[in-house]
Amino acid sequence: MNGLDVERVLGWLEEAGQMLRGSLQEEREISQKTGALDLVTDMDRRIEQFLVRNIREFYPGDRILGEEGTGDRVEDLAGRVWILDPIDGTMNFIKQKENFAVMIAVVEDGIGKCGFIYDVMRSRLVWGGPETGVYYNGQPLPPLQDHELKDSLVAINWQMFADNVSNVKALAWGSCGVRIQSCAGTEFIQLLLGKQSVYVSKLAPWDYAAGRILCETAGIRCSTIKGEPLGWLEAVQGAFATPRAYESAIRMLNEQ
Repeated sequence: MNGLDVERVLGWLEEAGQMLRGSLQEEREISQKTGALDLVTDMDRRIEQFLVRNIREFYPGDRILGEEGTGDRVEDLAGRVWILDPIDGTMNFIKQKENFAVMIAVVEDGIGKCGFIYDVMRSRLVWGGPETGVYYNGQPLPPLQDHELKDSLVAINWQMFADNVSNVKALAWGSCGVRIQSCAGTEFIQLLLGKQSVYVSKLAPWDYAAGRILCETAGIRCSTIKGEPLGWLEAVQGAFATPRAYESAIRMLNEQ
């Protein structure tokens, strides 16, 4: 992958996980970004700084888009761009001390090359891309389970569900049930492992970039809820689903 050392990145993720697990009993510095439900901690910043420092050392010509702003101002995708979410599920990190993940995506000239999602407290690590396939805890990901929507569990962003954005409650009633973890990283892992067949959510680039690379590699369809192609740098309302469930999900999300 054009000089990308996967083992090195996996080592960074394990070290980040150790830092996060070791911080759980400490007092946290917590502040709001856009509001009371959009929080950032000193550990979000510390993990992002750790990742950025390593990328700068080993890949000095690359650019970095990080959620907490430690990287670069990225407005195009020329060359290689790293997209970082140091703690996906910060509210869970604060309130539950579980159900949070570290996510890294590597995009070259607008093409997703490799994605990494590390579910810190369950030690679940999914990584891969189109040149390598997808691996789960060191083993090739099992074959995709492609169920119909009516035979599937679905994951839906809690705010979209509460407000019934784009008819998501019809999607819920057309399935076996809804699961909400409020962490894109762990929702993507559940999708990749076949534990649910649809994930619908409002997402920033760092929330979906790694998951998109992994899902597309595994044969999971990825788009906006309108069925339009995803970019890499825009906030979206995204839909990610196994092929058989995808068609039904997109139809329900767009019924008037």
